[in-house]
Amino acid sequence: MARKNQKKVTSAVPEPVANVKRENIKAADFFSIYANDVQVQTSPWDMRLVLGEIASPGTADEPVISIKQLGELRISPQLAKQLTVIMLEQLTAYEARFGNIPVPKR
Repeated sequence: MARKNQKKVTSAVPEPVANVKRENIKAADFFSIYANDVQVQTSPWDMRLVLGEIASPGTADEPVISIKQLGELRISPQLAKQLTVIMLEQLTAYEARFGNIPVPKR
């Protein structure tokens, strides 16, 4: 049952606008890296993704994996949540087109 005289709550964060034209301009120092390892760290204010590349996979005798840390990406929790949705949509479309992506056992 709705209450009378309720105040409308407005957000200071603007809502995303659909069908916005985007123009992507690469910065002069734009770079691309390959990572096959990600460490995730969180705080109340941001999420940090430390990107790395497996330098040495380890062996049965020496079960230590060496990771060369390449850099980090810091993003807001809001962007992380949106990125998760987008990545799940893209993975679902990929699997529909190319088949199941096998995931190694942990």
